[in-house]
Amino acid sequence: HAQFRYTVQAKMSRFKTSKYKNAFSYVYKKEWWVNDLNISDGSLKSNGNHIKASCQYMAFHHNSTSIGSLAVLPLESCGRFTSFPQIAGHSGFVRDFDFSPFSGSLLLTGAEDGLVKLWNLPNEGAIEGVISSSHATLGPVQNQIENILFHPSADNIAGVSAGKNVGVWDLTKQTEIYALGGHEDTVQSFGWHGNGSLLASICKDSKMKKLQVFDPRAQTSSIKEGSGHSGLKESQVVWLGDSNFIATAGFGITREAEVALWDVQNLSKPFAVQNIGSSTGSPMLFYDEDCKLLFVAMKSESKISFYEVSEKSPHLSQCPNTYQGSVQQKGVAMVPKRAVDVMSCQIDRLLQLTQHSIVPVGFHVQRKSTTEFHADLFPDTAGGEAAMTAEQWLAGSNNTVPRVCLDPAKKAKKLTSAVGQKKTEKSSPHQKEEKKEKKEEGKETQRASSATSSGNGITSTATGTRENSSSNSTHKALNIVRSSKVKHVEGSTLHRSTHIEKLPKLSSTVPGDSNAFQANRDRVAVVLSTPGGQIGVFELSKPGRLDTEDVPTLQHGVNIMDFAFDPFDTKRLVAACEDAKIRVWQIPSSGLTETLTEPDYCLTGHQEKPNVLCFHPHASALLASSGYDGRVFLWNLKTKEIAIKLDLLDEPLFAMAWSPDGKLLATFGKDHTIRLYDPRASTKPIREGVGPTGSRGARIIWVDSDHIVISGFNRTSHRTLTLYSVHDLAQSMSSVSVNVSPATLVPHFDPDMGLIYLAGKGDTTVFVYEYVPDKDPYLFEVSPFACGSPHQGIGFLPKDVCDVKTVEVARAVRLCKTTLEPVSFKIPRVKTQYFQDDLFSDTRVTWEPALTADQWLAGENALHRTIGLRPEGMKLLSEAPKAAPAEKKYTHDPEYKTDQERKEELLSAMITKMGDKDEDALPQESMEGADSDEWSD
Repeated sequence: HAQFRYTVQAKMSRFKTSKYKNAFSYVYKKEWWVNDLNISDGSLKSNGNHIKASCQYMAFHHNSTSIGSLAVLPLESCGRFTSFPQIAGHSGFVRDFDFSPFSGSLLLTGAEDGLVKLWNLPNEGAIEGVISSSHATLGPVQNQIENILFHPSADNIAGVSAGKNVGVWDLTKQTEIYALGGHEDTVQSFGWHGNGSLLASICKDSKMKKLQVFDPRAQTSSIKEGSGHSGLKESQVVWLGDSNFIATAGFGITREAEVALWDVQNLSKPFAVQNIGSSTGSPMLFYDEDCKLLFVAMKSESKISFYEVSEKSPHLSQCPNTYQGSVQQKGVAMVPKRAVDVMSCQIDRLLQLTQHSIVPVGFHVQRKSTTEFHADLFPDTAGGEAAMTAEQWLAGSNNTVPRVCLDPAKKAKKLTSAVGQKKTEKSSPHQKEEKKEKKEEGKETQRASSATSSGNGITSTATGTRENSSSNSTHKALNIVRSSKVKHVEGSTLHRSTHIEKLPKLSSTVPGDSNAFQANRDRVAVVLSTPGGQIGVFELSKPGRLDTEDVPTLQHGVNIMDFAFDPFDTKRLVAACEDAKIRVWQIPSSGLTETLTEPDYCLTGHQEKPNVLCFHPHASALLASSGYDGRVFLWNLKTKEIAIKLDLLDEPLFAMAWSPDGKLLATFGKDHTIRLYDPRASTKPIREGVGPTGSRGARIIWVDSDHIVISGFNRTSHRTLTLYSVHDLAQSMSSVSVNVSPATLVPHFDPDMGLIYLAGKGDTTVFVYEYVPDKDPYLFEVSPFACGSPHQGIGFLPKDVCDVKTVEVARAVRLCKTTLEPVSFKIPRVKTQYFQDDLFSDTRVTWEPALTADQWLAGENALHRTIGLRPEGMKLLSEAPKAAPAEKKYTHDPEYKTDQERKEELLSAMITKMGDKDEDALPQESMEGADSDEWSD
């Protein structure tokens, strides 16, 4: 019976009259393809389409981009590319992504790391290099992201599926407002109703795909459900515009692919099914609401079929001119209707992602004339203006997007009218004054919202209208464009000639409480895997390959728990050992030339192994230590004795840190408690609070005298960065989710730039955040540094090591598996011949003590002196001569005139030139004419 039904439908479709039935496909010439892609088999590991398009851009997966990134090109790009511009911000594979229907430059991505990132691409021109700083991060969620889809009519709303749930997110508040559950397994696809009131989903199941319909604002469980395709392979679902019908594509019990149409009022069975043959790939569906055409493509195949959809039988009629390509497609994207070439009668355009190319495929209707707009082929389509705000949709509104005409002549006329109106307004002094007042009011409102929208392509007038941009409220809420001098910090590895190579095998037994790597301006120290707790010390002034057979070390005889360099003596290194001793070593000025087995002296006092060491930032020879015995000691290295004993703790510490002024000590323990001590005043904590609840490890730093930041884990094992006020540790001020990884992120804070650098063992990225104390949410992600290989640790050097002539703001050493690589962090500037005095303020001399341990213990306080970093003879940027304004390439008449005004002006000029002839007598008036009687015979 099923075969009979397919045959009848196929025969009936031949007699159905339709202007789209005989549409044909046209493959663009090869010079219009995007070439030189390299997509290997098995590299695309998600159910997504792997390519998406807006009216401005196309985004796609590509092997040359690093993991967690996408290649992005302007929509009309073509030709050969040696490299592709990209966005890179995830730590896992980007499983799905989507462009906003109301802003072609707003892209939402979701990845294996459970994070959703919002990217605001340039509104004009092409992307250059790598955009690594997203403008907002949502999540994390407990599972990897599967699907992402913007709301079709409401601004700032998007659906995100992960695991067994579909979440509805409010992008302005960066929160999940609805979590739609009830799925028995992973959600494979979902689609919005045309007005966004309902949502349909299809999930994986061991027996049969489950099809469900949700009304998110009414309830989080489904309102309708039924059994979908019986095959085990992936399925997709799309809603057919604002109708009550949905289309799904999947596999039947015979393992052949099929397309089905469903009425949401009755999901017990589909009212139309079309078999599309056997296939090894998963299906992709695209629906053109204007033409009522459903496009079906299968991954790993080369054809694209399309069907006419009708409410009357036959409901699904296959169009005969199926596109048949020559190579397998990895993914397909549909270009928005507003970007098709209507003058060539192109009703749709799809982009076919293949192994080596992106192939544009146009679908056209044959017409005799291509010089005029065929309105019967192109009804008004959905425009780029949202039908409602997120607040309106949440309040219960259901609206469809305002429709626009695709006739180029009408769009040009509308544009000309708008320009004429703008010029008319400009010529009125009264209106100029009104505009000025409204502009000032707008500036005040903008300041109050603490968000700036300059440079993101948003044009907002006094009436609040917006064209070809995303919602202004979204950008304000998300602080998408934020003014910052350090936002685009760039990391780079220095030349190989500065590297130390062929390191001995590194130890893998150092506890997670230790950074396992230390560096100062002269040398670095790292624990080696050789038995006996050996620390290798390598001179930075001696780059090159090491002789691994004869590497001098500091031999302890027991395992190392933690170690640290004295900040005021680059030759002194202290190591906490498993035998409860703290060994103090003095390294020769020229470096180690032989293995040392005896330290200068040992500090004894802990009953169990010490695990955390921390030098005082201002006082020389003052060391804090904590151990598994719950003890926290302050040691005077000059007397080699314990100076202060803090009260016994129930649990060991993860980390501790001194305040910038050296008065207070902050600790964070394995009991997840933050404690603040004033050691000279009391052995008890003066303040306590609950910190991050993850149990894998943590680090703590001070960002100013009033705030601390803890790098740790949350309940779902996501790595987080959390800000606290030391005056109120009861709750955090802000928290940022970085990504998912088992290694603790070790932070380094640069107080001059306000930058927090984060690196974890095994990571390939150094994450960077800017701390802005007077701007909520205080912690802002800036450009991370993507490394070419995993690192085992990273150590930062003193500020005076930086080459300020190249605008270097930080210098570090990265420990890799077999190499030590110096890393430079710079901020791009144009006038590098000048000293960037707006960037480099006087820095504190943190490598010299401000007082002794005895002075500090006696109650004295002192801060480091400051020095300027300006090289001798280098002129200040603030004193640089102002550049002359560039000459404009194009000029225009400031007074716009219509064609009618030009005609009247020309006629008036001609009359003026000819003069007034009414008073002059005509020549024939002076001639004598014939009498009337002379005319008669």
